[in-house]
Amino acid sequence: MLRCTGFRVAVACMAVCGCASYDEKPLRPDEVLDHIRRARMLEAPPAGSPQGTLTFSRAALLLRRHGPALAEARSEYKTALALAGVDTPFSNPGIEVGPAFGFGPDVLSRQVQPYGSLSFAIPLSARLARQNDVNKLAAEVARVEFAVRHREEYLALRRAFIRQALALRRLAVADEVGKLARDGAELGKRLVDAGLGTALDVAQLELEAARAESAGFDARLSKAESTGDMARMTGVSSEALGALADGALPDSVSPLPALDDLTALLVANHPALARLRSRYDEAEAQLRLEVSKQHPDLRFGLSGDSEVGERKYLIGLTVGIDIPIFDRNQQGVAVALERREEIRAKYEAACGEALARVERERARLEILTGRWDLRKGKVLTLARSQLDLAKKGLEAGAIDAIQGLEAERSFREAALEALEAEEAVREAWTDLEEAVGRPLYELPGEDPEGRPPEPAKENKNIESGRLDGASGPAKEA
Repeated sequence: MLRCTGFRVAVACMAVCGCASYDEKPLRPDEVLDHIRRARMLEAPPAGSPQGTLTFSRAALLLRRHGPALAEARSEYKTALALAGVDTPFSNPGIEVGPAFGFGPDVLSRQVQPYGSLSFAIPLSARLARQNDVNKLAAEVARVEFAVRHREEYLALRRAFIRQALALRRLAVADEVGKLARDGAELGKRLVDAGLGTALDVAQLELEAARAESAGFDARLSKAESTGDMARMTGVSSEALGALADGALPDSVSPLPALDDLTALLVANHPALARLRSRYDEAEAQLRLEVSKQHPDLRFGLSGDSEVGERKYLIGLTVGIDIPIFDRNQQGVAVALERREEIRAKYEAACGEALARVERERARLEILTGRWDLRKGKVLTLARSQLDLAKKGLEAGAIDAIQGLEAERSFREAALEALEAEEAVREAWTDLEEAVGRPLYELPGEDPEGRPPEPAKENKNIESGRLDGASGPAKEA
């Protein structure tokens, strides 16, 4: 009886040994919201700092530190890393115990005898190593996803930053045009007092001034929307971001790269291609695992019992293996094989789509750049010259108010068209960058080392759990 009790204690200790304990960590929505609200104000510019403190380098640093999308991708990577950091264990040994009962006239004593067995399974293939490879490549997929998400958020942040800078320019142009319209209305009133105009002329001039003033609201709306987008991506409140520094955009953009150069950048930088490459490697590892599962495990065991009614003990050794006649993991191999081919087909389709988009965006950018050059050069110069002549003519009484209004309207339309052409070019550059998967020119204050590196060339430090190279050391401007 003592030996049986000791055996049960040993089995219980083996079952409990190494088990993890449960640590409760409830989610409290109010506390989370309060924490996020306070965290969004931690990066506010110091008191007394200049109003224009927001450079793109600082925005990129805030993105890397507090970006919600990056925090989500980082947590997904750590989850995959937790599995990859634990080797696949061997199968647990099996223990069977029980009593043997004896009946009949020959059983004189000891009618109940104990018996037990212990069994193990040893893989004959590299199944455990293959499973470890699959787990590590799953962590690699998550690491690449983090890097790609960083690249996508970085490019989206550039777009929002450029839009905000353009909104400030639009606001300045709207103020200039509005001032011209108000000056024209005042001049129209003086002309009426001098008998050179009519009340209808003044009414039209005042209407144009009101329309010019409404353009300022469009600029303010665009600025508010772009600021909100930046606050969402960086995880910092709009007030903490601060105002854009002077010279946030370069006056001129880099020359348009050749199509061959853009294609060369595409393979290493395109987010969709990077994702599919990592998933293809994972599919290869999964296929190797499924193939290794075709080989059964070797089972061996030890058993002991005694003859009922006799004082004789028996010990037996067993060795066994499943014969893979019917089940050779055909389904798992077939699915893994087609999964690999599916990802290959997706990669080829993504390559074709990416090439087509790069060609389209480059051709579009080339046309828009030509339109911008024409509008900001010849068209705007002619409109300003016409406006200056109209002002002199109005003051001299050589033309009427309607002619002056037309000249003013032409200049306002030319100024807004030039700004819209610039906005279209800046947006087209951003579209081309997203099509390639990386920035193609530097913004003022942008730290080249703060850019996300190519996903294909990042340091791969899976064992340590670090994201080395996932985002370079951005410096605060």
